[in-house]
This record gives sequence, C-alpha cells and structure tokens, in this order.
Amino acid sequence: MKPKTFFLMALACTLLILAGSAGVVAWVDPMLTGGLEEGETTLFVNERYEMAGLIRRQDYEDIVMGTSLVANYRASWFTQGTGRETLKITFPDGRLSEFDIALDLAFRTHDKINTVYFCLDPNVLIRKDKGVELPEYLYNDDPLDDLQLYFNGECLALAVKSLLLGDGAKEPLDEAFVWDGKYDFSWDSALGSYVRPEKADKPLPGGAYLAQAEKNMDVVCSWVEEHPNTRFKIWFPPYSILYWDKAQREGATEAILSALEYACGRLLRYENVGVYSYLNDRWTATDLGQYADYIHCSSQVTSQVAWGMVNDAWRIWPEFYRGQMDELRQYVTSYDYDAMFEDIN
Repeated sequence: MKPKTFFLMALACTLLILAGSAGVVAWVDPMLTGGLEEGETTLFVNERYEMAGLIRRQDYEDIVMGTSLVANYRASWFTQGTGRETLKITFPDGRLSEFDIALDLAFRTHDKINTVYFCLDPNVLIRKDKGVELPEYLYNDDPLDDLQLYFNGECLALAVKSLLLGDGAKEPLDEAFVWDGKYDFSWDSALGSYVRPEKADKPLPGGAYLAQAEKNMDVVCSWVEEHPNTRFKIWFPPYSILYWDKAQREGATEAILSALEYACGRLLRYENVGVYSYLNDRWTATDLGQYADYIHCSSQVTSQVAWGMVNDAWRIWPEFYRGQMDELRQYVTSYDYDAMFEDIN
C-alpha cells in the first residue's frame, strides 16, 4: 500500500471514530446540556461534569448547594416548603472555588435567584482550597471550547455507561446523586467506620484556623455582597458527636469553634443572610443511628434540616450568636466521649 493511501485511510478512520464518538455523546447527552424535562430520568454519575448543564438549563429560583453532605437532600423539599423551584448543586469534597464557579454560572444564566441555601461544613470552612476539579469549559461562556464536550473521554465513557445500563439505572432529577439508600445508617456503621485518633500532646492555639477561615469567608461574603437582592441561608450541618470526639482528641476543638464564631460574626452583618447551626442540635448529634460515619447523616435528618431552614428553626441571631457558640463549646468539651466506646474496648 502506498504511503499516501495508507495516510488517507488512517485519517479517514480517525475522523470516522471521532465523528462516531461525537455522535454518541450528542445523542445520549450525558452532560445534560439540554437540561431535563419534568418526569424525565437520566444516569447521574459525575456531579462535576453533569451539574453545568443542569445549572444552565433548569428552571429554578432557589438553589441548595454543598458537598456530599447535601447529596442526601431533595430539592423538592425546598420547593414544597417555599413554592419556588429549587435546584440542588453538589460536589463531593467540594471546594469553595468550585461553588464560586457554579454559583456564578447560575446568576449569569438566570435573571432571578431568590434564595441560596449553602451548607458551610466546618471542614470546608477551615481547610485550604485544593483547587478546581471542574471541567471549566462547561462552566464558561466561550462557545468554541464547548467542542471539547464531544471529544472528551469522560463524556464518552458516561454516554456508553448510560447506554449499557439502560433505563433501570436512570433516576429523576429529585434523586440526583442521593446515596443514602446505598449505605447503612446505624450505631454499628457510625462507630465501625470511625477510627479514634490518639490524644494530642497539646491543643492547637485557639486561632489556628482563623487565617484560612478568613480566606474562605471572603469567598462566601463576596456572594452576599455581589447579590444583595438574593437571600442567603447558610447552615452548619449536624455533624455527629463523633466529630467532636475527633476534635477533642486532636486538640482542635477550640480552634474549630473559634473559626465557626468568626464565620457567624461576619455573616450576621448582612441583612440578606440567615445563619443556622444544626451543630447545636445535640439530640441529632448523639443519635448515631442516623449516621453512616462521623458526619454523613440520613434523609430523616436532612429532611428535618430542610424543613428547619425553610421555617427559620435553629437560626442564629446577631444578638445571641456568641451565647449559642458558648453553649456548643460547653457541650462538646464536657461530653463523656469514652462512654460511647466502653462496649467496644
């Protein structure tokens, strides 16, 4: 075979493969670039890729947003409570920089966002941002780089997976990325998955996390300031008592509480912000039967939290937040943690 003929055949095969790949992606639309109609189902696999299409195309006025702790919420709970369509945006192990990009896209593509519910995990508040893992070409407004969608290995893999699994694996939007039916929520699961740390030689300084908390709160507060006509309801989720056992043994309790108090103080300056602390819900925190591990709780709990935010339960008010933080401090520093492990040791 002549070199020229071989080259042309190879080029033709390559173009055919690329065209076939693009055709499969366009047909299946695994990235949900066209959104979902009411009652339509799809395969939900990768939040960071699939969320961009939902943020762009769905009709909503409210947003509920957060890490994997928000995956077990249903947007319909908020819709039923307020009468406004709500979209859930979740990124597992999400970074504030990623939520910043997602929220910016929502405001760019929707004329009115009435309320943003944001789950501010203590873990998110005090940690360094590891950088963005989002496919940014899906979240920007450059139409040229959208072509990557059709020739992206991740997109093709999701399209093929959707075809292979069929309708049985597809779910409605309200069940997107919900995982509580796949895990056991019980005392055995919560305690069994928890590795109790050794006790630290000395506690961290009270201000150990304040510098990072300040950087992270700069991002959150920028949302509030840039969108004064949007209501922000920001909540600290109901971590279990095991979280505080871990903090106590690592000597991090006061540093975490100081960061939480700092975050409250900044947020409560704004008229368009409501702050809610379900960390103070000791009845839930100590009911390990509602947890799969030391922080992830069941839909029974998340439905109560959703109802609470819609109805202003467990809200922190400016004049009382220091007292509420002191109550939490007193509780988690005086709790008998060893009693939980007596039957195990």
